[in-house]
Amino acid sequence: MIKSNRVRFLVKLIFFTYLVCLIILTLLPDSSNVTYETTFNYMPFTSIDDFFSDIMVNGIINWAFLATKPTEFLNIFLNTFTDSFKNLMGNILIFIPLGFLYPLCRKKKVGFFEALLVILGSSCMIELIQFLFLTSRRADVDDVILNLIGGIIGYLIYKWIK
Repeated sequence: MIKSNRVRFLVKLIFFTYLVCLIILTLLPDSSNVTYETTFNYMPFTSIDDFFSDIMVNGIINWAFLATKPTEFLNIFLNTFTDSFKNLMGNILIFIPLGFLYPLCRKKKVGFFEALLVILGSSCMIELIQFLFLTSRRADVDDVILNLIGGIIGYLIYKWIK
């Protein structure tokens, strides 16, 4: 629990900025992937298994891209890793701040169960909105699983630092 009003304000500002970025990354349409049909996966671990299988075959690093000897930083940053690795790690990493910052923003102590409900609810809400309204996004129960893992990691970091 944070006692200083300035620090509390800064943490809340960081949390708000994170939430805006989360909405932008997950709920804005992806114009490069418009299918005009709803796609979804409701079978747990199907996509995760596919990603791990792809990583076993193609690896984590996109060597074909690196063989072109890219020089532009953004291009290197976005294309060095394989899509399967980026999807797995991205879904985990994007929810670590939620698990960490949510308890910091609360005045009262946040228990594991409350944090778990907030993380799970946030992830489910994002996937439901993607399923109902976004044809350029794929709703996937595996995203919820990976987001939950990331959020729990964030909460454990919060408990460790606290």
